[in-house]
Amino acid sequence: MSKTLRRIKTHRKAKNIINGFYDNDTHCLLIHYSCESFYDIKDGKTPRITSIAVRYLNTAQTKSFSIHKVAELKQIPIDQINGSYDQLEKEMLKDFYKFMEEHKDYKWIHWNMRDINYGFTASVRVRTNRNKVKVPTGAIM
Repeated sequence: MSKTLRRIKTHRKAKNIINGFYDNDTHCLLIHYSCESFYDIKDGKTPRITSIAVRYLNTAQTKSFSIHKVAELKQIPIDQINGSYDQLEKEMLKDFYKFMEEHKDYKWIHWNMRDINYGFTASVRVRTNRNKVKVPTGAIM
């Protein structure tokens, strides 16, 4: 098979997968997260997750989880957040983990979030000290 034919087949397959999301869009979530720079980590630790955004495909409503949001709800002044980052991050991830459990039957759509360097399940496991973080069964890449 020629290179061009393989690309066409791959494109068609991807298009069918993406179009399939809209057949059941009430149970599809798009997820993205941000973390500390991989390059600024000096001690070899997993980069701290700073925020997670989850968007419902059918309504375009977004649920957001962030360290600064937790700090604001706890009324921690912005100049005191540095000393509380680890605890605030754990609380944020605990809230996110609860959300994941409540949406475990959904399809989770993400881009390259599949490994220890940039993967939400690996990072959540490391950062919250949870032994068993369940990957949503519908997670796709």
